[in-house]
Amino acid sequence: MSASRFPKFLKPDDESFASERDAAPADDHVTSFVFNAHQSLNLAAQRERLPIRSYRDQILYCLEHYQTLVLVGETGSGKSTQVPQGACGIVYPAFRQ
Repeated sequence: MSASRFPKFLKPDDESFASERDAAPADDHVTSFVFNAHQSLNLAAQRERLPIRSYRDQILYCLEHYQTLVLVGETGSGKSTQVPQGACGIVYPAFRQ
């Protein structure tokens, strides 16, 4: 086996490819991509529009009755932000939404 068939791994201090890594992109254009299509709404209205909101009661039921819950959903659906807030509402009723 020749060495050229294997990828070259660099030492952490090796800057031999720094010029390629740090090269500016050829086309300097700015995208107008909006991460939150509902950014003009207030926070409560945005929360209501998250995909996970329609499953809120089922998720809270499972959190109350089972030790393990596996949630699968797309990025941006509210899994890591809304579920902890709902769970906090179970433990501390003052946090209920």
